[in-house]
Amino acid sequence: MRRTEVFGVITLAACLAAPSPSPAGEPDPTRETPRRVILDVDPGIDDALAMLLAMRSPELQIEAITVVSGNVIVDQGVRNALKLVELAGRGEIPVAMGARYPLKRKLITAETIHGEDGLGNQPLPEPTVAVDPRPAVDLIIEIVTADPGEITLVPVGPLTNIAQAFQKQPGLAGQVAEIILMGGSIAGGNATAAAEANIYNDPEAADIVFRSGAPITMVDLQATAQTRIERKHLPRLRQSASPVAQYVAALGDVYIGFAERLGFFEGSDLHDPLAIGLAIDKTLALEMRPMWIGVETKGELTYGETVANRYLMDEALKDLGDRYTISGFPKIEPNADVPLKIDAERFLELFLSRLESEDPS
Repeated sequence: MRRTEVFGVITLAACLAAPSPSPAGEPDPTRETPRRVILDVDPGIDDALAMLLAMRSPELQIEAITVVSGNVIVDQGVRNALKLVELAGRGEIPVAMGARYPLKRKLITAETIHGEDGLGNQPLPEPTVAVDPRPAVDLIIEIVTADPGEITLVPVGPLTNIAQAFQKQPGLAGQVAEIILMGGSIAGGNATAAAEANIYNDPEAADIVFRSGAPITMVDLQATAQTRIERKHLPRLRQSASPVAQYVAALGDVYIGFAERLGFFEGSDLHDPLAIGLAIDKTLALEMRPMWIGVETKGELTYGETVANRYLMDEALKDLGDRYTISGFPKIEPNADVPLKIDAERFLELFLSRLESEDPS
């Protein structure tokens, strides 16, 4: 059998494999038993949508919101986060400032997409609550180590804060219940042909996180492309009595407008909100596959790519002197679960209904 035929058999077997359960192996949270989470954000329109969904979902107990530079510089991101916390009536949630720059590369911001203020230039009142005095990294460490195994990290921006926390506190990754992150792609990028924007903004940080050993669910671009807010959804939000829903409609108008100017899509993918959706209810992923994810940090064309080993095996080679020969196919342990199929209709209804409700509890 030729090598290509061997891989054909392997590929077929892998494709027929059953989807994996959630990495934590635990039931989804409820109002009575909420999941305790730290949101790590770079707001950003889709971050704002994710934060508002999280703050109006009683299945999530938000321990803190930490902010990183990404869509906007971190100072603006903190202001945005504080405004959104107040809009949602959740001023008790601590908001902490995190990393100003990526670990090694130069920061890329995205005001062209998100507006100069990061919130589509849709004004909100200046916040009356203050930023938490603790640095984001220290706050993450403090909360996780106080209750090992209880805290899920939900980063929806560059992974700088998470990587720095893992570097500062050895063993912290082993104390995290799970990481549900929005980032990466197994089917091409949106920042470059290969790389998704959050990972591309700090590939070295992403590499640390994926190598950390923490259980990871990677909500990537092929998953988020299945969830899209369109103009037909906005009247429902505008007609709601909820100020949150009305503000989301204004953000949605800007967000969809950018996609329309590109000419590729009818509507905009709900990238960051989908990560929140899976934190609320993992069964929104109709199919989940374990993979080994590596982050490219050296390639010229592939810098920031999340390289997926879908079949969890590699080639072993034997040196015959003038050549190598394949001697076997050793198994590779997965480091992430990747949702392949999303119940998009159910997720969109969850998103819209939570935001339009005056009393989501």
